[in-house]
Amino acid sequence: MTDSYKKEVIEDIQRVAKQLGKSVLSRSDYLGHSKYSMYHLYDGGTNWDGYCKLAGLETKAKDQVSDEEYFQRLKAAVKQLGRYPRSSERKKFGLNMTKGRYPTLTDFIRKAAELGYVENLFDSAQILEATKVDNTDLKDKPGLNYRLADLHGSSRSIPPIPTGTKRRNWQRIDLEGFPYAPQEEQGVLAIFAILCSKRILPWQILDLCGGKGIDAVCFDEERNAEIHVELKYRLSKTSWNHSIDDLDYVVCWENRWKDFPKPVIELSKLLAGK
Repeated sequence: MTDSYKKEVIEDIQRVAKQLGKSVLSRSDYLGHSKYSMYHLYDGGTNWDGYCKLAGLETKAKDQVSDEEYFQRLKAAVKQLGRYPRSSERKKFGLNMTKGRYPTLTDFIRKAAELGYVENLFDSAQILEATKVDNTDLKDKPGLNYRLADLHGSSRSIPPIPTGTKRRNWQRIDLEGFPYAPQEEQGVLAIFAILCSKRILPWQILDLCGGKGIDAVCFDEERNAEIHVELKYRLSKTSWNHSIDDLDYVVCWENRWKDFPKPVIELSKLLAGK
């Protein structure tokens, strides 16, 4: 994060505090009215308390869980499991420390092993493997044709273009199940669902809205949190018709709004490996 970008975030925090008439601002208060998402806030390594101090504000007091307590929780989890807990088990064992303290669960486990709280059971490669989301239960479910396939390189052949079609643009994207580029938002939705099902995007779709409002409510498996996603074929300022405050991500085929204030996943570039 550049200094100028951080300055913009600080100014936005000050704006929200003034709008709400508060000198003590919680992170949830800010995110309810902000231009920036939680991912933007922590992109530069500054935590919420740090931003508030820079903005001349106070944060709401909260009980901090000490490192010692987290280490003891990890120790108990390892004793119960006979292995290191996976990322999907963080909430279960109370290991939801902030990224400002330990960016990943792996970093936390390494520190705990270094200090002697848990035995160093694995080498670094095995630690990464142990803390990944476990996919084996999905593969082995009867009746569920779940395959951990790559985005490209599928063994399925590409079907021919439909006869008698009036559509002119048939750009191949070679995505299994949707081999040609979308032409409208419905196609974006189809690709979005495929990427979620393959865990290319670590989200599960909970609800879809075809009318007014945000298009999709999803569950982010990495954050263990509900998120709101807007789907667009082409993201542009002229076509935008929603409150930015109400969403966490935009998923689109083409992004023409490069400084959009929330995270954007541009599918055409994602599928092209850019």
